[in-house]
Amino acid sequence: MMMTGEALLAMVLVCVQCVIGFGQPSSPSTFYSTKVVLQDSLEVSLYSPTMFRVRISHLKGEKFPVQYDIPFAIGKTTPWKEVTYTKQEDKNTFTINTGKIVVQIAKRGLSWTVWSVDRKKKLFPSDGPAYGMFKDGYTFFDNASALNESNKNSRFAHWFYNHTTQRYTDVYLEEDVLEDLYFIYGPSYDAIYEQYNTLVGPEPLLPRKGYGFFQTQHLACDGTQQQLLDVAQQFRAKNIPLDNLIIDFEWGDGCEGQKETTWGKSLNWSSSYTKPFSPEEMIQRLKALHIDVMLIHHSAPDFKNRKHQGWTETVYDEAAWNNAYKQKLDMGIVGSWQDTRINDITDSYIWNLTEQHQPGKRVMFLGCRKTVALNPWDFRYSVAPTENMIGARRYPFHWTEDASSSWNELRFQLKATNNTFGPLSGYTYLSSDGVAASWRAQARWNQFTALSAIARSHNPKPWSGNIDVFDFTNKIRITGRDTITAVKKTETTQTETAEASIRKYLQLRYRLLPYLYSYAHVTYQTGMPIVRPMLLAFPNDYICSSDAWPYQYMLGNEMLVAPVYGDFNTMEIYLPQGHDWIDYNTGEVFKNGGVITYDVADINTLPLFVKSGAIIPTRQATEWIDPTVPDQLMFEIFPADTLSTFTLFEDDGVSTKYQQGEVGKTTITCEGNKKDRKVMVKVGAMQGHYAGSSVERTYSITLNGTSREPKVFYQGKAITEGSKKVSTKTPVAWTRSKTGDAFTIQLVKRTEKEIEIVVE
Repeated sequence: MMMTGEALLAMVLVCVQCVIGFGQPSSPSTFYSTKVVLQDSLEVSLYSPTMFRVRISHLKGEKFPVQYDIPFAIGKTTPWKEVTYTKQEDKNTFTINTGKIVVQIAKRGLSWTVWSVDRKKKLFPSDGPAYGMFKDGYTFFDNASALNESNKNSRFAHWFYNHTTQRYTDVYLEEDVLEDLYFIYGPSYDAIYEQYNTLVGPEPLLPRKGYGFFQTQHLACDGTQQQLLDVAQQFRAKNIPLDNLIIDFEWGDGCEGQKETTWGKSLNWSSSYTKPFSPEEMIQRLKALHIDVMLIHHSAPDFKNRKHQGWTETVYDEAAWNNAYKQKLDMGIVGSWQDTRINDITDSYIWNLTEQHQPGKRVMFLGCRKTVALNPWDFRYSVAPTENMIGARRYPFHWTEDASSSWNELRFQLKATNNTFGPLSGYTYLSSDGVAASWRAQARWNQFTALSAIARSHNPKPWSGNIDVFDFTNKIRITGRDTITAVKKTETTQTETAEASIRKYLQLRYRLLPYLYSYAHVTYQTGMPIVRPMLLAFPNDYICSSDAWPYQYMLGNEMLVAPVYGDFNTMEIYLPQGHDWIDYNTGEVFKNGGVITYDVADINTLPLFVKSGAIIPTRQATEWIDPTVPDQLMFEIFPADTLSTFTLFEDDGVSTKYQQGEVGKTTITCEGNKKDRKVMVKVGAMQGHYAGSSVERTYSITLNGTSREPKVFYQGKAITEGSKKVSTKTPVAWTRSKTGDAFTIQLVKRTEKEIEIVVE
């Protein structure tokens, strides 16, 4: 019987599906992802129906050995779920259909395209604009960077994951013999981030103290132990929050006494940091002030396969470096600032070394992601992060390298860290130096730093006035440093400084810790960054969608930060329409948003807005973070005529047990009804458990913009106004604000119970 062409094709497709179309795994020991081998040297790995890798092999012999399956770009090392697909081929093309997308690969030249399932729309390649790693609903990357951005590293992986040792440094290929190209289709930002987060690996949580302030003590070889302790005391005396002190190369890395040596030449403490106390005693005195210590390293261990790692001032025998570093960890330092530039593999090695030496604890680590407008003494091209590889996001946090001190650099760093080269490139924890020439620029730089994912300053004393930039850059110059003549200058008292601004916004950061920390959990779980550029936060708002407002951003989902990036008196700000926005400084309401002109003449005022309906958890004012002390939680609520939800995440703050699910989640909702003039607030039962969680908590809830004569009901029972000390016997009390447009409810709640408050 003769068969029609369509029937014959259908029969062939059925056979193809039976043989390879449903991604039948090989033995459990070797299955990692759904493989589609199209030619002897061409393989497609399907990770999900919308995420895959095209691999072209130039290996001799076996083309796709299992030991090369997981390169440094990939962080997920456990098997993926099988992906159902069908495969077709004709004279010129291979076609793979996953049910979500269609991939077509040309047999000649091996170029490829991605189409919608109905094949009416070509998804990739496209001609739209690129925003960070995103373009037209997809991202496309290799081992080094996304969307073919320039990079000094190899574009194709040399280092591969070793299942036995669980490291990426043991298995190495010298040449570019495996070409890996990755594709993820969303088309939403959320969907791309989620897949990217799973494939490349999530950004782990920092220790809870890592969400406090990092101060770098950099006095070159003029620095001493006594100066370090004095600065720490000054932070406390000035009520400027601080949790982490980083000692630059003066600790011994590049100085012996007041004499500069080759950076990294010594692994021992300089004599300037061994008196009047031993280094251990110095560290303990700082810990008594609730301040942790990190050390900079311009050196690295010469471990196996440490290839093509760029500039490192001094390289040591692996065991010698490791032992010296472990000794410092045992003394009480909490981690390293690894200032060795093109060092993603080195960073990962030292990150893992730190983690293995203190098992179960989170790692404190700072690596480089070179992104500056102008290096103050070196004119290398570094506008884009040309010296990173994709997998480096797994080892946070990072800095953008030595930056210049101008207003222009401030503006560039703002966009780089909180937009293009940070969150839009898959990096949440990216910091910049913040060494501005004038005190006014220092104030503005530190304001946006305080309300970013990470807060760090390289300014030796951030409360100082104007900086002698020439003197500062001389201290950290490499080329020609032997000709530098140190001129010790007496610090003069300046009446105008950034001190008040720095104190104000770091104190705000510390009060916002529960809010920031909850979004850190969201970042770990979903890849969605803590800081969200406007086009990411409001992708359907055409005014935001083209990244037309790159210098303002959302901190989480509820707060809009508009840093002042020049010496302005006024500045235009866009408040996305469709929402009312409340000025966090004044309480003024901007109905339905829009472009506003904001008065920024006051150097101590950062434009900060809250979206209507927002629920913002805050805590008590402190100058350091103690993970053993439970937060005194306060929920600031800005009711709207809608349902709002916030999920509070809590954990022990120090261990990696959150990765095994030891997390407490509490959901808070607020529903407004303008017609009935009611607001209903519910604080749910905490889901989950973690070490140190309390069975009973005292909360404060502040409702802003509410009636001057409210009636408050707690669990259905009317509560009269009055200041009372709440307890288990008196579980709730409330008081009006002095302005009359807000009031605060205090209550005691068992964590396993849900409570409801209704305000009329």
